[in-house]
Amino acid sequence: MDNNWDFLISEFRRLGGIAENVYQKEGKLGRGVFSINSNLKSRIFIPHKLMIKTEDICLENNRLRIKKNKNYSQAIRNFFNYYQDNFSWWGGGRETTESFEKGLILFSLKLKELIKKYMLIDLEQRYREDWDKVILKQFLVARQFSFDHNKMICPVLELVNHEVISLSFIKRLDGISTPNYPPFSGELTHNYNNKSSIKRFFSHGFFCKESIIYSFPFRVNFKNLGLIINCKGEDLYDDSMKIVRSDNIILIQGLPIVDINRPKLPEYYLAELMKKIGIQNIPIEFLANLLNFNISIRKTILEESQLIVNEVSNTFQKILKYELNLISSSDSSYMNH
Repeated sequence: MDNNWDFLISEFRRLGGIAENVYQKEGKLGRGVFSINSNLKSRIFIPHKLMIKTEDICLENNRLRIKKNKNYSQAIRNFFNYYQDNFSWWGGGRETTESFEKGLILFSLKLKELIKKYMLIDLEQRYREDWDKVILKQFLVARQFSFDHNKMICPVLELVNHEVISLSFIKRLDGISTPNYPPFSGELTHNYNNKSSIKRFFSHGFFCKESIIYSFPFRVNFKNLGLIINCKGEDLYDDSMKIVRSDNIILIQGLPIVDINRPKLPEYYLAELMKKIGIQNIPIEFLANLLNFNISIRKTILEESQLIVNEVSNTFQKILKYELNLISSSDSSYMNH
């Protein structure tokens, strides 16, 4: 085992954390956390007291530190400093984040405009701050957890990679734990949260084959019904339908169009949505037009992204091709409703 890892885990445990049967190494998802003994359970638990509020973190001489005016013990500060200097910020995190952002910033103006319009990501706004602040912000955004109504950085736990086919981490009143997996050999993973592959790419900097795809923003006028449906094109993070009505305009937050795990969900979701709006029968051409619209826009963005030659653009193209393939091959009953 690595001496730095052993020291980190001993300090983590001394301060109240739990790290059982785990060590760090490179895997297919990059650097991750693996089980040591396949006959024993593996677990990481971080208590609330070891979590650091994202807003309490700053840069000091290009090192991640807790702001001096914040109320943390010296022992926790020392642990956080060691962790960031050896495993997180200076353990490859800063370099990876900066490389990703440098790739994005080279996207053409036209591509950035398409991304803003259809993916709701404003890259021009993203890079208006000082460069070091941009890197720090994106580094923290990709690693933070939500806990007790705050955004938190969770040392050691954040080293566990995201995988779609994984259980979610477990939130308790006193902290956060990895899922309760039985003994196994291999890498520990958990599911960060529900996001599309596109949104995961821009927030976390990697491509993962997420199971759900959402429609880009659209506006449809049902003239025979005197209604206009305006979809904002956002990802949905729960099953609630947020519908806002103003006269004859219906505003919806987002609309799933493909779900690998539940192929019928988009159709059922749309039917329920229409029912709540007051439309009993979905026009036959609506579903086909919606999917064709989403395919067309993705192809346009893909063509523009192919003009950029760098690793980040290559990854972005893989995501677009992945979504195009899933939309095109989605359930035939949904396509030809």
